[in-house]
Amino acid sequence: MTQAHDPAVDELRFALAEADAVVPPRHVRQLVQTRALAARPAGIPVGAPEPIDPAEAFQRAVFSLDAVLSSLEPVDWRTPALRGLDVQGLIGHLIGVEHGFRRALESTDDVHAEDDHVVSTDPFADEQRGRDPAETLEAWRDSVRRTRDCLAGIEHGPAAEGRPIALYGLLLPLATWLVVRSFELWTHEEDIRRATGRPLLPPDTASLRLMTTLAIGLVPAGMARTGRTAEGRSARIVLTGAGGGTWQTGLGAPEGGRPVEGGANVRIVADAVDFCRVVANRLAGSDLDADITGDRALAHDILAGVATLALD
Repeated sequence: MTQAHDPAVDELRFALAEADAVVPPRHVRQLVQTRALAARPAGIPVGAPEPIDPAEAFQRAVFSLDAVLSSLEPVDWRTPALRGLDVQGLIGHLIGVEHGFRRALESTDDVHAEDDHVVSTDPFADEQRGRDPAETLEAWRDSVRRTRDCLAGIEHGPAAEGRPIALYGLLLPLATWLVVRSFELWTHEEDIRRATGRPLLPPDTASLRLMTTLAIGLVPAGMARTGRTAEGRSARIVLTGAGGGTWQTGLGAPEGGRPVEGGANVRIVADAVDFCRVVANRLAGSDLDADITGDRALAHDILAGVATLALD
C-alpha cells in the first residue's frame, strides 16, 4: 500500500538537517577554494578548450574561410556583400589587408601606422573587378601564404609575440594583432555566408575564447572612442556558451580592462558569439539578447563602445 505524501514531514526533515549542519572550519574552506582554483581558474567555464596560440587561431580562420570560398558558385562571387563590394571585391579587400599586415610586420618604423583600413585596401578590391573568381581565390591564397611565411620567419617566444606592430592607427602586440586578424577573417566569412544564404557558424571554441578575451580587454578603449567615460566604475560581463567566460573589469582609464574586486556597477550576461557580432558591428547592441542588471545606461555605453572596435 502506497503511503500518502505528507509535506509537513518533509519540512520536519529539512529542519532536522539544518540543525545537524555545521559551518566548516576556516582551513577546510581555504583548502577547498585553493584546490578548486588550481583545477579551474575563476572566470573559466567548465569544459573550457585547451588554449591555442594566436598564430594557430589565425591559421584556423584562414582554413575556415578558404573552405567557404571553395564552395562558392560563380554567381556567388558577384553577390553584394559589404560596403558596396560584392564577394569578389571583399576578398580583394582581404588581399589588401594581408599586404598591409605583412608590410607592418617587415617594417622597422611606423610609417604606415595611420593607413586607413578601408581606403588603403580599395585598390586591391578594385583590381578584382571583372577577373575570373578562380584567379581572385588564388591571389588571396597566395597572399595568405606569404603572410604565413613572413610569420614563420619571426622568432617565436614572448618577446616576439609582444613586439608592437603599428597599423591602421593601432599599436598592438603581434599576438594581439593575430587575434584581431582571426576576428576579421571570421567576420568577413560571416558576411559572405549571409550574402550567399549559407548558415552562420561560430569560430572554433579555442579561437572564440581568444576573441572574447580580447574583446573584453578592449571595452574601455571602445568606450573612449565614443567619448564615454566611466572612471572608477566596473562591469561584470558573463559570456555564455563555448568560448565564453566571466570577467569583472575596470572601465576607467587607470584600471581599464584590468580585473577588479568588489561589486560591479553593471552585469551583462549574453551569448559569447553574439557579443562578438556586436564587437564586429554586425549586430546592434540594442538587438543583443542580454540579461542586464544594475546600471543599464552604463551597459548601453559599453555595447555602443565595443561596436566602434570593428575595422570593417
